[in-house]
Amino acid sequence: MKDSGYFTMTDGTDIFYRRMGAGEPVLFLHGNGGSSRFFKNQVPSFEPYFQLIFLDSRAHGRSTNGGEVLNFRLMAKDTKEALDALGIEKTSIVGFSDGANLAMAFASLYPHAVNKLVLNSGNLSFGGTKLSGRITSYLQYAGAYALNALSQRFKDVHLKAKLLVKDPDISEDDLRRLRCPSLVIVGARDVVETAHSKYIASLIPHCRYVEVPDHGHRLARTNAKAFNEIVINFLKGAS
Repeated sequence: MKDSGYFTMTDGTDIFYRRMGAGEPVLFLHGNGGSSRFFKNQVPSFEPYFQLIFLDSRAHGRSTNGGEVLNFRLMAKDTKEALDALGIEKTSIVGFSDGANLAMAFASLYPHAVNKLVLNSGNLSFGGTKLSGRITSYLQYAGAYALNALSQRFKDVHLKAKLLVKDPDISEDDLRRLRCPSLVIVGARDVVETAHSKYIASLIPHCRYVEVPDHGHRLARTNAKAFNEIVINFLKGAS
C-alpha cells in the first residue's frame, strides 16, 4: 500500500502525509526546519515489517500554516487529526529532534493513541543542549526575526526558529505519566547533552536508553544501519 496527499486542519492548514507498507503502524516525526524526507534511509529497512506513516509538520516541508502561532501541542493536535483521517487509532512513533519533542507532547495529550515511543535527540529545555548548539540556535533565531520584521512572507521561518530557543511545553510530570514502552536513542556526540538525554529516559517509566558511539545529532542519517537495527528490534519487541 502506498498513498500520499493532504489533510486540511480546522484552521485551513494543509498537512502533507505519505503512507506505505503494511502491518502495525509506525509514525515518523522529523526535526525543526526539515521534512519527512529526513527518514529516507529508514524506509528500506522498516517497510518490510510495518505500515509507515510520514507527516510534514505544520509550516514544514510540503505542509502549510494557516495560523499565527507554532507550538508542539498545536502540532500534536494536527498529528491526531491526520491519524484520525487515516483511520489509525494507535501507532508507534519515531521522533527526531523537535520531532521527538512533538512525540512527547503527543503521547502526553493522547496516551491511548501511542503503542511504543522512540525519542531520538529530544529535549525538555533549551538548556539541555550544548553551548555550541545554543549559540547556533540564537543566531538562527536572530536572522529569522530580522527577516520577519522585513516581510510577513518570513512568518513561518520566524515561528520555526522560535521553537529552537524556547523550552518545549512538555513537563517532567507529562513524562512520568507515560505508560507506553519507550526508547531514548542518541549519538554520543549529540548536540543534546548526554546527561539531559539520560534524564529524559529516567523520567519515563521503564524507558530504555541507548547511546551510539562516535555519532552526533543526525544519527538516523549518519549511521542508519545501527539506528534501524536498534529501533526495529525495539518496535518488534526484541531485546
